[in-house]
Amino acid sequence: MAAACGDVSHPEFPRYLDDRLIVFAVLNPDSTAHPVLVWPVDESDPLTGTAVRVYRGEDGDSESDWTLITETSSIAELDHCFGYGRVLIGTPQCLVPTAALDDGGNYRVEVSGDDRATASGVTSAVGSFQVNTAVLSRSSDQNTLSAAWTVSLATHRYVASLRPHSEEGVFGLGGAGWYVELDDTTVTAPVPDDAIRDAVQPLTLDVAAFDRHLHSFITSGNGNTSFSVPPIQNVVGGFGVVGSVRYRSLAVTEK
Repeated sequence: MAAACGDVSHPEFPRYLDDRLIVFAVLNPDSTAHPVLVWPVDESDPLTGTAVRVYRGEDGDSESDWTLITETSSIAELDHCFGYGRVLIGTPQCLVPTAALDDGGNYRVEVSGDDRATASGVTSAVGSFQVNTAVLSRSSDQNTLSAAWTVSLATHRYVASLRPHSEEGVFGLGGAGWYVELDDTTVTAPVPDDAIRDAVQPLTLDVAAFDRHLHSFITSGNGNTSFSVPPIQNVVGGFGVVGSVRYRSLAVTEK
């Protein structure tokens, strides 16, 4: 994740009095497995009895308009949650509920544990899309990338990037490689020589479609140790984010 996990929660009272959870749940409708990473705010009090439930929302605002579609209390290896970045703070647990998701559907992820406040967040599953064109025009003066893709339902922002040389990468945004953020499905933009020189060959364009909550979370906050500001979060009864993302790629044509 772009945000440091230690900057996510800012309880109003000492941590040893806090029963809340920190939750990272990023739904990818291309998969039926949805890793959920959970921490206790009080790092000295390990989690027990942790459970994750996922609900599908129907039209309306009442509790009866949410239908339970999957739940799990099985603790998975942390590697299953490392798509969020290799962060190890406190005593996290990884749980992986499984369910097929509908494009644009509303989902609520709910996490509970022994003697813990229940934490939950709601998001819309971003829709399927495809990258149609990706052309890099080289000249002595400037390199220009032109690309286009189809609309992804429920997407708030797209991030188009040339696949970086580093395998570490970043969760959807930036990193060592070149990227541009858009609210449109086309891009024509200059690309620095350094980005092309360091990118994996042959060049590949990656496009990530983010829902509003995940995009807000990874593009906000400040981890500065002297004045730390938490990112925008949408978890109720706890801290963290419940969001959605989808990825598509296409080989770049150079001319």
